[in-house]
Parts: sequence; structure tokens; C-alpha cells
Amino acid sequence: MPAKPITAADVRVALRRRFCAPEWALLFEVGDATGARHTRFADAVAMSLWPSRGLELHGMEIKVSRYDWRNERKRPEKAETIAAYCDRWWLVTGPGVVESSDEIPPAWGWIDFDGERLTTVREATRTDAKDCDRRFLAALLRRASKTDDAAVEAAITRRMREKEEAFDERVRRAVEMRVGDRDQVIRDVEAFEAAAGFKISEFRGFNWDAEETGRAVAALKKSGVDKAFHGLQHAAETLRSCAARVEEALAEIGLPPRKPPTESKRTKRGRA
Repeated sequence: MPAKPITAADVRVALRRRFCAPEWALLFEVGDATGARHTRFADAVAMSLWPSRGLELHGMEIKVSRYDWRNERKRPEKAETIAAYCDRWWLVTGPGVVESSDEIPPAWGWIDFDGERLTTVREATRTDAKDCDRRFLAALLRRASKTDDAAVEAAITRRMREKEEAFDERVRRAVEMRVGDRDQVIRDVEAFEAAAGFKISEFRGFNWDAEETGRAVAALKKSGVDKAFHGLQHAAETLRSCAARVEEALAEIGLPPRKPPTESKRTKRGRA
């Protein structure tokens, strides 16, 4: 599968990584003036901001097509309008755009981008740049202000997206809670029906009164019947334990264990 072609946008992203703040200020599509007075554009202009680096202004021409580069070579004076304000001028290319460094004007530097990294093939010669006039300064400031506008717009968009994602997350959690509550209610109803021995849905056609059934269940709970039932079970277990201990005590003193009443006697006592 052929490699994806490198675009000018790819090159700009790579330039942003190399000529980044706080060492550099990088602007794209900078004209030689503002309004109708501009005649040329530089694809990129980078200003060195550290005095130790010389506070140089670098201009750049970006080419990702061999065809475009051949046309550019036919009009070498095109870049001179803005290059005159720059201390150094660079040609930044994609793979295969330049076949030999002999094609590049002597003072120009050459940076090649392979899709991953920028490689300086030839250093740009420092030239005597003329002072920036107000027209070129206005062009720089206009481009800088547009860059700020784009950054602000991007920040606003990012913030709105974050708020939307946060809202979506709250909705998702609320839905999960509601679904969880519903599932628990369904389990509780199934447990109630299993214990009661009937299904609620079977009584919907027979004057089923959910409120009345609820009051009946509440009355049973208040009466303590459920607690009494468990209490009787506990009492029976206690009596059986006591009887077993009595039998053990009788055996230790040599007395025969008491015989349980016969069925006939139980029946007579029950009838009496």
C-alpha cells in the first residue's frame, strides 16, 4: 500500500513542533503588507525571541509537489519581496520535491520533511535584512491577531465539547442508576411472588387492588406475626435441647429414660 502523500498542512504541523514557544514565534501566510497593497506571501515566518540566538527573522517557502517547485524556480524574484526583511530564507519540502541542492538558490537553506521529522539538508546563509517598515509590521501583527483568534476559538470549542461530554456522562450515569433501580424492583417483585405463591399479573383481571394488598402486608408486619413464627421455632429448638439434657442426666443417675406417650394417649389427650 503506497504511503500517504505529505501535505502542506503536515509540514506546518512539523514546523510548529520545531519553531515553538517560548523560543520562537511562528506565523503562517504572512504578506508583505495589509489590504490591497500586499503583493507577496511567505508560507511561514519564524521570529527568534531569545537574544542569545540573535533575534533573527526566518522566512520559509513550503513545497510538497515537484511540479510546484519547478514553477517556483522559474520566478525566483517572487520570494525576494518578503525575503528582503528576513535574516535567513528557507525552502521546506516534502520527499522527492528537490532532486539536487543545486536547484536551490545559493543563499537559501533547505529543510526536508519525510513525514516524521524535519532534517536540515543545507543551512541558510544569513543576509543583511532591511528594517521592517510599517506595512510589513502591520502584516505580521494582523497574522498574529488571527492566530490569537483561532486559538481563542479553539479554546471555546474545546470548552464547549468538555461541557457536552460532562453532561453526556451525567445523563449516562443517571440512566444507569434508573436501570439499576428498575432491575432491583423486578427482583424484589419476583421474590415476593415466589414467597406468596402467586403472581401479581394473574390478578390484574380480577379487581386486583395493589394498595389494599400493600395495607394487608403492612398490617401483618405490624402484628409481629413474622417475628412470632420465628420465636416459636426458637422455642421448639430450646425445648428439644432441654429434653436431650434431661435424658442425659437421668442416664447418669441410673434412671430409665421417660417413654414418650403412645399414639393412643396423645389422641385421647387431644380429644379431651
